[in-house]
Amino acid sequence: MKPHLPVFPILLAGLLAGTSFWLEHYVRTQASHPDGRLRHDPDMIAQGASQERFDANGKRLYVLKTEKLSHYPDDQSTHVTKPQLMHFGKPQPLTVTSDTARILGEGREIVLTGNVLGRREAGADQPALGFATSSLTVLPDDERAFTEEAVHMTHGRSIIDGQRLEIDQLHGLVSLHQVRATVYSKSQDQAR
Repeated sequence: MKPHLPVFPILLAGLLAGTSFWLEHYVRTQASHPDGRLRHDPDMIAQGASQERFDANGKRLYVLKTEKLSHYPDDQSTHVTKPQLMHFGKPQPLTVTSDTARILGEGREIVLTGNVLGRREAGADQPALGFATSSLTVLPDDERAFTEEAVHMTHGRSIIDGQRLEIDQLHGLVSLHQVRATVYSKSQDQAR
């Protein structure tokens, strides 16, 4: 007769050895990063937060108001809900709102998503500008914003639909691709 080896105890011993190896590896990894850098947990949460950014000369660049703000130390990102970004550039301030946003690089890049609405009030020689899209990346220090998504825009009474919006707030330029538009002249905008 052949001796019969019990399979269950061998499998159980192998499972315990594998689990012990994994647990030992996990504990070592966590011990080498005791600051929690491997976890994606917020280290700061704020309700009704407001942030202002200034340039080197003390000029206010933008104000960001949020309903809720959560900062994550593992990737140095900040997630916000109901952001309202007011950027003070030329020719008029630009206000952008959305459902959520992610702030990267110490505020150098803001990615707004969900019901993104932008508005620049009319200036001395410029009609009001408004736009709606699903996402928008804002580079506040460069006074630029862009999206690859579809955009619905109004410029005075003109209505413009297109793709790939680029805004250069510093020079007061707006670029839109694949455009369908109903455009009114400047005199028609001012007459109404």
